[in-house]
Amino acid sequence: MNSLAPQVIVDVHATDRDEDERFELAGRLRAELLELDVAGVEFAGGGAAPAGSKADAVTLATILLTLGASGGVFTTVVGAVRDWLLRQPEPGVVVDVTIDGDSFRIEGAATDERRRLLDAFVERHRAGPS
Repeated sequence: MNSLAPQVIVDVHATDRDEDERFELAGRLRAELLELDVAGVEFAGGGAAPAGSKADAVTLATILLTLGASGGVFTTVVGAVRDWLLRQPEPGVVVDVTIDGDSFRIEGAATDERRRLLDAFVERHRAGPS
């Protein structure tokens, strides 16, 4: 990982969903992340899956974000993921966010304790990975 351009890994998980639905969810999240001030947003597999393909669902539901040189946009990325997740109509969708080997699972219904843990996770990485 290049320290000048930190990467964030965003994994979309969905219970009771098939591979196509999971990829569709990840695609909608990716579309929203593209609106942020990040250097890049790609699927781990290098792009969109061809229509009708049976590509690896794990790869297709994993989004790689390359942050800008400062990495300060990480707070915005986590906020966007959390907001997207809260708008999902069905339960069972969760997102794992990983930066610099440190991961946090964001779930729709966050308790006060989960919010505090998420705030601490963001604070650790606010200025980019160590």
